[in-house]
Amino acid sequence: MDVDQARLVAAAVHLAPSRSTGLSAGLVALLLVGARPLWKRAGHLTTAVHEGGHALMAFLLDRAFLAVRLERSQGGLTSYYGPSRGWGRLMITAAGYTAPSLCGLAGAGLLSVGNVTAALILAGVATTSLLLLVENIFGELVLLVLLGLVLTVATTGSAGMQLFVACTASWFLLFSAIRSLGILRRARRYTRFTDADTLATVTHLPAVLWVAAFYAVDLYCLVIGGQLLLDG
Repeated sequence: MDVDQARLVAAAVHLAPSRSTGLSAGLVALLLVGARPLWKRAGHLTTAVHEGGHALMAFLLDRAFLAVRLERSQGGLTSYYGPSRGWGRLMITAAGYTAPSLCGLAGAGLLSVGNVTAALILAGVATTSLLLLVENIFGELVLLVLLGLVLTVATTGSAGMQLFVACTASWFLLFSAIRSLGILRRARRYTRFTDADTLATVTHLPAVLWVAAFYAVDLYCLVIGGQLLLDG
């Protein structure tokens, strides 16, 4: 590796977003979340992260894990053996709707200090791990597409492109977490089998309180993550 190549690698690893990059990436992410035709496709990323949150928490709590499903409707299911009540069930259930915003915040934190490569590596590892757990063909296709995008950007993209894509992905997760809660609120008009209702059963607290708690976490992550991406 010559001096110029070494400088390029260093730039890829230690390139923090400028305000213009963070703002333009945020606008692209907002379009992906707000435009219905784009959301119908991009929203599967949020579902994957949501179910990945359940799966990761189940793994950390040493639950006997079964499988993950990602559906065309953007629904999902994570199956595991374990108690139907208690702190374990609470933490596993609560991990779903907070996972996208927390991942978006983590990505923003890495990017704000220039760790673009670390963000891409973690995205690839997380996608590969979830791919090993998914049991339905559609879910596998979604994750293969995501993994392909991550690998393409990481191996062929310039340092600037890697930064922009990573910023857009972080913004997308932060914004989409809020949109997912709107979908949750509408779903509760027709069913009582949502994560919020499960938490209400486990804790004997109103489901609407859990929805409010999800909003509090996701809005906090959006504010802090947005500051990191714009002022990093």
